[in-house]
Amino acid sequence: MKLSTRFALCLAVAVPLLVGLAGLVLLGLVSQDLRAERDDQLTARLRALTPMAALFAWRTRVLPAVPPDLLQQRLTAAASAGGVCVVEKGEKRLVIGDVPGTLPVGAGPADHVEGERRWRFVAADVGWQGTARLILFEPEERLGDQIAVLGRRLVSVTLVAAGVGAVAGLVLGGFAVRPLSRLGRQARTIGRRQRPPDRQPRTIDTPSRTDTRLATTAGVAEIDELARLLNDLLDRRDAAVTRTGEALETARAFAATAAHELRTPLTSMGTNLTLLDHPELDPADRAEIIADLAAEHGRIQRLITMLRRLARGELLDPDAFTDTDLTEIVSDAVEDARHRHPHATITARLADGVRVLGWTEGLRMVADNLLDNAAIHGADGSGRVAITVTLEVGEEVVLAVQDAGSGVVPQERDAMFARFRRRSGSPGSGLGLTLVRQQATLHGGTAGLSASPDGPGTRAEVRLPLTGRQAPGSGPSWLE
Repeated sequence: MKLSTRFALCLAVAVPLLVGLAGLVLLGLVSQDLRAERDDQLTARLRALTPMAALFAWRTRVLPAVPPDLLQQRLTAAASAGGVCVVEKGEKRLVIGDVPGTLPVGAGPADHVEGERRWRFVAADVGWQGTARLILFEPEERLGDQIAVLGRRLVSVTLVAAGVGAVAGLVLGGFAVRPLSRLGRQARTIGRRQRPPDRQPRTIDTPSRTDTRLATTAGVAEIDELARLLNDLLDRRDAAVTRTGEALETARAFAATAAHELRTPLTSMGTNLTLLDHPELDPADRAEIIADLAAEHGRIQRLITMLRRLARGELLDPDAFTDTDLTEIVSDAVEDARHRHPHATITARLADGVRVLGWTEGLRMVADNLLDNAAIHGADGSGRVAITVTLEVGEEVVLAVQDAGSGVVPQERDAMFARFRRRSGSPGSGLGLTLVRQQATLHGGTAGLSASPDGPGTRAEVRLPLTGRQAPGSGPSWLE
């Protein structure tokens, strides 16, 4: 059932119900007013007729043989509607109009019932000594007829109100739900698939997109709030679809890259395993082959680890970014690097209490990779490596690692951040600096290489904002 139909039905029921209730209350109030007015009229008539009734009673007592025709006629004319009765010593001296057979007791106004009929009466003593009584009667059915007419009119008005309420409900219901109907028409266009610009059929690589959003200018607060909530849900859905596509692309790239990079070490390991089965293999050659196998195995492990870390950073949830103590992270990384590279002399100069909005694990990976690169590739005979964390003007923090190696020529510095780019004979995976740049971009910063200002060597520098970050996936991807 449509909302407008529900509205019309509710209005068709509510309007006559309210009219009927209001009519019943009004009918009760009018009935009370009519009864009070009737009592007032009876009392006024009683006061008006009392002098003539007293004279009539005196005339009949003094001159009983002479009929008081004139007084009787005047009482009959003054009695008007209802009935009048003059009683003296329990005997009815004068009866005019509709009066009961038995006479009531009391002065009234009060009800008097005889059989199935009811009268309203008022009474007063008349005469010099109050020996006579004047009683005025009003039949109850006279007022009952008036109230019945009012009741019939109330029923008629209620029936008319029902029809008017139904028609008004349809009209007002249609008008009231018009913004909601417009919202429904807009909602039906949400998420419709369209062909790509080249008019080629969609594939799994071409995700559907939301072509529009719901308007929030209906002018009805509830409808506009509902539209905003739906738009928020659509934004979340689109973000989830985008993230799902990115996850699939990352998974495909991970598989393709891993297969490509693992092919060489696995082939080498297969050849060495074949050589180990040779019956005339010299023990020295056997030991060399086993060492090569161990080295290739380590290379595969490092490659898989780095690929996993890169993929995790590519699919990082924004909620993983929290207020983080960069000084503490770098300090822990320095201590671990000294244990991994005992030949290197690592010095640290860290500003106290530097906090950034970042991913703790990602920042730790940045520090670890920069320290490992400097200790393995950039240390001279003395193995000097220096790491600093400084604050610069403009709410920016600089994490720099400086070595004393042979350095990198300016033309190749940016290329060193490309995936699988490594020097000849390097034991690394070629993904360390790629991971560093990825994390720097995710944190809204930059990563670069430059010449060491203190002599030969390379300075790796990562600049991060103290607050704020770039949305994950908005920078260059390691997949590109």
